[in-house]
Amino acid sequence: MRLGIYGGSFSPIHNGHLLLAESCREQCGLNEVWFLPAAANPLKQDVELASDAHRTAMVELAIAGNHAFKVSPIELERGGLSYTVDTLREVRQIVPHAELFLLIGGDSFASLFHWHKIEEICELATICTVGRPGFDLNDWGRLPEVLNDDQMTQIKQHFVEMPLIDLSSTEIRRRVTEGRSIRYMVPRSVEKYIETQHVFRNQPTHV
Repeated sequence: MRLGIYGGSFSPIHNGHLLLAESCREQCGLNEVWFLPAAANPLKQDVELASDAHRTAMVELAIAGNHAFKVSPIELERGGLSYTVDTLREVRQIVPHAELFLLIGGDSFASLFHWHKIEEICELATICTVGRPGFDLNDWGRLPEVLNDDQMTQIKQHFVEMPLIDLSSTEIRRRVTEGRSIRYMVPRSVEKYIETQHVFRNQPTHV
C-alpha cells in the first residue's frame, strides 16, 4: 500500500488542505491518505487551536465521502509536541509493509531544515511537496547541508502540481471572529459545524 501521511493543526481544515491531499493522491498514486491532527505543532506553539474534538470532527466532516481519505488520532493520543519523525515511526509499526509518503505544502518545505531529525524523516517516507503562493520550491535554503544527494533528488522528483489557492486557517479563524463569511473556503459541512458549535468565536484575531 502506498500511504500518504498528512499532518497539520487543521484548525480548521479548509479546501486548500483537501485539494493538496487529492492532488498528491492522484499524482503519487496513493491508495490512502491519512489526516493526522497535531496535538501541538513544534513550529506553531504560539497558535491557539480549536479543541482536539472540534478539529477531529471538522476533518471527519470534510473528508466524508472520499473512501481514500481517513482521519487518524495517533498524534492526539500521543500528546505533547507532534514531531513528524515520531509519527512516521508509529505509522511504520501500524502498517509495516506500507510505503509512506509525507504530504507537505510549500510553506512547510521552506522550514524543512529546521525539522527535528529531517534526515530520518527522509529515510522513513518520501516527501511530496505542493507549491503555495509566495513560496519558491527552487529555494532550498540550507537543506543541502543536512540531506544527501539521493534524498535531495527524491524530493525534487515528488513536487506535486495543483492550482495555487491562497487559503490559510489563520485567515479563516480571523474571519470567523470578525463575523465574516467563510463560504467556499471550507466545505459546507465544516462551515455549518463552526457556526453551530461556535468554534473560534472567543479566540483573539491575531493567532
